[in-house]
Amino acid sequence: MTDDHAQLVAELRALAETALDRLEPILQRAAAPHAQADAEGTPPGTGQWSGCTWCPVCALAALIRGEQHDLVTLLAGQASVLIAVLRQVLDEHADHDTPGPDAPEPGPGGGPSEPEGGSAFEPISVTIKH
Repeated sequence: MTDDHAQLVAELRALAETALDRLEPILQRAAAPHAQADAEGTPPGTGQWSGCTWCPVCALAALIRGEQHDLVTLLAGQASVLIAVLRQVLDEHADHDTPGPDAPEPGPGGGPSEPEGGSAFEPISVTIKH
């Protein structure tokens, strides 16, 4: 990997980490039921919600009002799991991006050099007849 590619990968990883850091608290708030209760004992922001539990329009309306909705809670929980998986993938690839002492030298064009037995691919000739 050339220095330009390594720098691009590092910048993309930093961008992904920043995006995940900002999204995670929002999704956790949406996924968790309202924990604080007001004076009447009902969670804040929850009124007499009588909408459906599966409709995306009702979910959006509840989200705008600050109310808890089953669909929003489900999607936020799944998105939180997705963020955890993305973080794990980023961490695993961070370990593999640094070449070790046994890493092959880059060949011409920045790619890996050919194995000692030659290239693994054989070029073929293609003739197009009109």
